[in-house]
Amino acid sequence: MSYNPLERRVAELLNRFPALKRTTKAAYQRTNYLLFGDRKFTHTLHPAVEIETPAECMDTQSLEGAELFGYFDTSPWNQSMDAMVYHRPLDDSQAAIQCYQEQTTDTIATTTAWNYQQGARTQWHPTNDDHILYNDCREATLVTAVVDTSGSEVKHFEYPLQAMSPTGDAFISLNYHRLDYNRPDYGYGLDTPSKIHDPSEDGLWRVETDTGSSELCIQLAELIDNDVAQQNHYLNHVLYNPSGDRFVFLHRWNGPEGRVSRLYVADQEGEYQLIMDDGLVSHYCWIDETRLFVWGRTEAFGDGYHIVDVETGDTEYVDALDGYSDGHPSLSPNGQWIVTDTYPDRGRRRHLLLYNLEQETVVEIGQFLAPFEYEGQHRCDLHPRWSPDGTAISIDSAHEGVRRSYILDVSALGSDSSRSNA
Repeated sequence: MSYNPLERRVAELLNRFPALKRTTKAAYQRTNYLLFGDRKFTHTLHPAVEIETPAECMDTQSLEGAELFGYFDTSPWNQSMDAMVYHRPLDDSQAAIQCYQEQTTDTIATTTAWNYQQGARTQWHPTNDDHILYNDCREATLVTAVVDTSGSEVKHFEYPLQAMSPTGDAFISLNYHRLDYNRPDYGYGLDTPSKIHDPSEDGLWRVETDTGSSELCIQLAELIDNDVAQQNHYLNHVLYNPSGDRFVFLHRWNGPEGRVSRLYVADQEGEYQLIMDDGLVSHYCWIDETRLFVWGRTEAFGDGYHIVDVETGDTEYVDALDGYSDGHPSLSPNGQWIVTDTYPDRGRRRHLLLYNLEQETVVEIGQFLAPFEYEGQHRCDLHPRWSPDGTAISIDSAHEGVRRSYILDVSALGSDSSRSNA
């Protein structure tokens, strides 16, 4: 049911014609669904996996309407797993941030700085189980707000959050106006040309959480080496390694050949190095301090999942996942498993997969319908993320006809420590 190499090649050729690609892709997907889709299908699960809503998980009241957590690089649980945080869209411009605790559901904030893919970058503080960070727009300025689980504001920073260091001492910020101009599905509807600064004054900022002081640590102008208009260049997808001593990020631009991506790694001082430069890089997670699990393109292996050492440049291809589409990988807390997902196949099914790093085997956790109503900027990717104890996986899905979050109990699969000898 996956797309074959010829179909993928046609998609690559259409990259330079975005409007044509969108139209062709939509028509082709609908035709495939008519031919291959099961009209009665909503989802299927591995026999050992159980599914429930976050409210059921926390034994509290479920709220009406849509619900989502957001991206795959953070988790809705705090470290002690006695609270979870989610977004509830109030309309297309505003979302409530909900905190689930045992037998209680509280709205702790509302924000207009959110989107359907990443929410408001809402996440738990890595070293304080009672503090939650999220992006907000105040007086036409994007900020990072910090609140406790009762909704009381602790502090705020004059820069919006992109990635928090695991030590909690700093975070990386970027220009969401530039991002919104190029990728509105990751922006906040604040496309303000006057705030797309000269690239010598734009890029990534490191913000100290104790003082709020900031510095431009990655200058976009230094990365631009082609004739594509500067406003079409942007940075995105910043991710710290486990110790927080380095981070990776994407430099992208929209040019005549379509969207092009490069992957860089940088240290705390802003010294950076190009890691992947074959035109396509999408999603990734750290395996350890130096190795990345990346979906992208290399000259040696083509498109697919790779394991890349950012220090040596050594690259391996993940054969067991060959044939699956791009997805959103994240590492289990014990470091043995990668959970990832896929984009919809011919039958409009998103696949949720577990990959064992040592055994190089794949277990399918489930399949979930991707309704056509949830496409484009309003798509509902699974974006799987682990619970801190490694026994459960959180996803967002629209397989029941509404965007909701779900918790999958994978403890019987032995996905973490309980299956260390599997």
